Amino acid sequence: MTRTVRTRHPASPQQADATSGHGRNLALLWAGQFVNTAGLMMLVPIMPFYLEQIGTSGVAETQTWAGVAIAAPALALTVVTPLWGRLGDRIGRKWMVVRALLGLALAMVVMASAGSPALLVVGRLLQGTLGGVVEAAAAFAGSTGSDDKRGSALGKSFSATAAGALAGPIAGGLLVGSGGLPQLMLGIAGIATAIAVACAWALREPDRTPEHRTEAKPAERQRPSVLRVPGAVPLAAAAVGVYFGVYGLIPVYAEHVEGIVAEQGSASLWVGVLHSVMWSATLLGSFWWGKRNDLTGRPLRTFALAAGGCAAAIAVVSLPLDPYAMIPVRLAQGFCFAALAQSVFLHFSKHAPADHKSGFVSTANSYLLIGQSAGPLLAGPLVAMLTTPGTVLIMAGACGLGCLLAIKPYLDEKRAHDEVPDETRPTPAVTSPRGGVAAVPFRGWLTGSHHHASRCATPWDRGESPASWQRSGVITQDRQPAFYAYEQTGPHGTVRGVLASVHLDSGLRTHEEIVPERATALAGLMEHGRMGLGPALLGFSGDGRTTRHLGDLARRCPITEVQAHDGQIHRLWRIIDHPRQDEIIAELDERTAFIADGHHRYAAARQHRRSAYAAGRGPGPWDYFPGLLVDVTATPLRLAPLHRVLPHLDPQQALRGASAHFRMHPLRGPLTHWLTVLKRHAGGPPAFVLATPRGGFLLTEPRPAFLETALSDSRPPLRSLHVAVLDSAVIRHLWRVPDEPRHVACEPSAASAIREARRTGGVAVLTNPPTQHDLETAAASGVRLPRGSTSFGPKPHPGLVFRSLDE
Repeated sequence: MTRTVRTRHPASPQQADATSGHGRNLALLWAGQFVNTAGLMMLVPIMPFYLEQIGTSGVAETQTWAGVAIAAPALALTVVTPLWGRLGDRIGRKWMVVRALLGLALAMVVMASAGSPALLVVGRLLQGTLGGVVEAAAAFAGSTGSDDKRGSALGKSFSATAAGALAGPIAGGLLVGSGGLPQLMLGIAGIATAIAVACAWALREPDRTPEHRTEAKPAERQRPSVLRVPGAVPLAAAAVGVYFGVYGLIPVYAEHVEGIVAEQGSASLWVGVLHSVMWSATLLGSFWWGKRNDLTGRPLRTFALAAGGCAAAIAVVSLPLDPYAMIPVRLAQGFCFAALAQSVFLHFSKHAPADHKSGFVSTANSYLLIGQSAGPLLAGPLVAMLTTPGTVLIMAGACGLGCLLAIKPYLDEKRAHDEVPDETRPTPAVTSPRGGVAAVPFRGWLTGSHHHASRCATPWDRGESPASWQRSGVITQDRQPAFYAYEQTGPHGTVRGVLASVHLDSGLRTHEEIVPERATALAGLMEHGRMGLGPALLGFSGDGRTTRHLGDLARRCPITEVQAHDGQIHRLWRIIDHPRQDEIIAELDERTAFIADGHHRYAAARQHRRSAYAAGRGPGPWDYFPGLLVDVTATPLRLAPLHRVLPHLDPQQALRGASAHFRMHPLRGPLTHWLTVLKRHAGGPPAFVLATPRGGFLLTEPRPAFLETALSDSRPPLRSLHVAVLDSAVIRHLWRVPDEPRHVACEPSAASAIREARRTGGVAVLTNPPTQHDLETAAASGVRLPRGSTSFGPKPHPGLVFRSLDE
């Protein structure tokens, strides 16, 4: 259960302009995709009939040319789409849309003048090579906008494709008999040119930070590999399989319908009707699936379900059904088809670095295009060898195979997914009268990539000492002081910030209590190892200067890049030039920061400093501690609850006590249902889920007299805070459990908390994270929340760079 933490800021003029331009962008992209798809698809269902008009004869020849003509654009796009995507990352995605529209216009002119099947295929190849409006627009939509609305943006984008695929064949079917198709193609060329001009003038994308090339040679810059996307290889195969089946059906569908229609001459009409039915369902499904992906955050589940639906629908098509009975089948196929491409694009976009989203989306599209071109190409030979129903079943099998290939990536996605959908809640701006953040560069000790693939990547985690790592060369020290730009991306979120030495007397705001014994133990580790602990996570509200430098550096080749076992990718860059360092120092000096994660490390560093001063050492490296400073206006942090595990509490005692002072409801169903029910009580009176061996129980409506007695010693801002009520009133007062780590453990994962409770024979208590009102009230009152009240993230990797205490 997570919430995204943002700092509320007035919209800048640039942000206001971007907001006002969002509707204009959507309208232009929608119009371009509509015209492109209408021109591309107007011939597809009637391709055999049109080819007979321009020179083919016989079923075999017509089917072969139809397959080649249908596959030609996709075949060309398969090759050029990744190249266009990379160019879009360099010069801007807007110009890829303009280029694609002008390419479409040129291809339509060539096709309008085609007098033979070969020349028509040339025009279709040109349409794929120079065109690709849908692909360019999808890359634009998949690489811009907020993460929590990108699914809806892609859904709206694909609704234009469905609308064009619906309108184009209708127009083509009406004109195929009258010989008016060339005139229609010329009209589409003119409209595409006009839209290209409008896009060049009015289409807007986020500002691109210019890349300074003085610090890195071209050879040092490298593109991140798309294979780092979780499940990339099986998903590529799944995409090929599903699109092979869906598009392989097209060239044989007309002949199949002709075989089941009783009336002479009505086959072309029924082909057009059933084609329109499918794309009508796709048009409606595009919006629904896009919103569904945003709501669930699981595009791979959507893809697997939709692929299975397409397989079932296509399999039914092979049966000798009446044309009227085919209508619901085509509706189901169209609705499922609407989810496929946008779900793949969303998954690859979510896992792509910010400056390479267009390239990742374009590469994902090339997988679909392989299937889109191979299916029609092989459909003709398959019909010649098999019956038409047999070929249809092969296409259904290809879709089914795609569904099976997507199951493993979907299960991985399910395990990594947050337990409930994200919420975005603004938090108070970080301000304080105590002064700004004093940050300085330091000579970091860096590790090799193979030493930090997991979170247990520090000497202390492995039972070793920093000195042994230094002697053996596991860590090596940089030659000059530096800041370090850090980026983390993956299924658990994105964060980008600056690793620095932060003075302990900086304007740092704490918000949680600590366990003194734990802070003392950490201080002992620092003294013994002569090395700072992992960086604290510090959030501040910036003005964009540091963010601009981080965006610039993220385009370079990192000095460290590793994918950890949880799927998160961590990257590190040095910041050694003085102008950049000075700007970062100046921005931080004007701002305070809140400690999102690392209260015990902060307390341990202060305790270690007191010991150093008491020993007469005076000012030194112990005046600083490592911190990752994140501008939360640029990359918001995520706020999740910390559930409680009470391993020694008797479950029967817990149930008896809770039932006496709370209204208790048994819970059924999976854990996700429990958390959804709990979330409904986030803004109201305290509510919890008590997990016992007998099942889950929702605790609501605590008795006022019980709260009054149990919280009599608590300050007013804490009396409505769920986690404070849990710790003070329920755990300590009602259940008499000591507030000690061995009796009360904190666990960010609800599933892990329940597993641990079952293992130990105790109970787990699930709670909601603090609300905006809770945080604002506590901040305004200067009250610290109970320990373990919040879990901010994603947390920085602890083993990328270390700071010595002997400098």
